[in-house]
Amino acid sequence: MHPTRTLRTAVRTALVVLTALLAVFAAANPASAAAPVGFATEALGEDQCTLYSTAGEADWAEFGVEPTVNVTGKAWTSFFRDGRICLGVEPSARHLEFVAYDKDAPVDVEYLAMPERDTGFEYAFALTADETASIDYLTVAVCRTEPSTGTQPQCDGKIVIAPPA
Repeated sequence: MHPTRTLRTAVRTALVVLTALLAVFAAANPASAAAPVGFATEALGEDQCTLYSTAGEADWAEFGVEPTVNVTGKAWTSFFRDGRICLGVEPSARHLEFVAYDKDAPVDVEYLAMPERDTGFEYAFALTADETASIDYLTVAVCRTEPSTGTQPQCDGKIVIAPPA
């Protein structure tokens, strides 16, 4: 047999095997074709004119030993009046709280400080669970950042983000 013909046959065989493996992985993981899930939430400050906002996407990872959700987005703080009466108080500092859940048990959390008024920033991070758990859904909320008193922080605008069905 000619060496070029042998090489072509080997390449064709490798392509057939690779195509079959990709088909098996795609069938075994129905979320592999799923698009990221968009989210947005906001909370109003105590002065009734400062708005804390975030928007982004949560993407459940296709492969991996540990279940992972990659989160990307933007956080911004704005001040607006649009006919409102602003109260003469300085709003408390805020942070974003992202929590990943396996059923109803939290498995990972990420805190991001909200930016100063009239500024914003982009973020990207991953929430993970160990290999014995899953990430069924996430929550995101805008929470007051208060000194630790042993109580839960007050959070507003809490939403639930679930993977595509």
